[in-house]
Amino acid sequence: MYKMMLLLIVFTMLAACGTGGNSNEGSPETNDNSSGSEVTDGGEDNSDGTDDESDDTEESKEELKKDLERSKEGELAGQIERQNKDFVFTVTNNHEKDADIHFSSGKEYDYVVQDASGKTIKRLSTGMMYTQAIKELVLAPGESLEYPTTYKDVAADLPPGEYSIQFIFTGSNHHATAKETFTVE
Repeated sequence: MYKMMLLLIVFTMLAACGTGGNSNEGSPETNDNSSGSEVTDGGEDNSDGTDDESDDTEESKEELKKDLERSKEGELAGQIERQNKDFVFTVTNNHEKDADIHFSSGKEYDYVVQDASGKTIKRLSTGMMYTQAIKELVLAPGESLEYPTTYKDVAADLPPGEYSIQFIFTGSNHHATAKETFTVE
């Protein structure tokens, strides 16, 4: 029995050897940035000072401009309005074309409450469960979505003091945020 266990352990260790390799070896490295577009790095280092890089500089600048424009396309206008003490987070399509918005769950927005030192005190999504359903909608130019939140819900369990609240639109291909300070007495 002892020999059988020893053989099993050795076999398991040998089977695990060599499985820690990089599966991306030999392929370009891909990083996903916050704008939803991909940035690729071919992994080549051409730092030998040759003039080959100077020919690509204009092309690189143009690609960078296009990436910046694409990231702005995904940006929608976010605004917080106060009605009495309550908050209304409004997301508006401020572009000249329709915004096709995709949600990967029932969560369309979130908020984060921070104290005066910047420490996160509360988050709407903490402890929440959302439907796991894909939702798509089209927001025409100038159209808005409103997400009302009561002051009572936000201020619940908060000691008196100064706070900031940041609303975050959670569309997978469009983003918007808005931040405001408020006081709990």
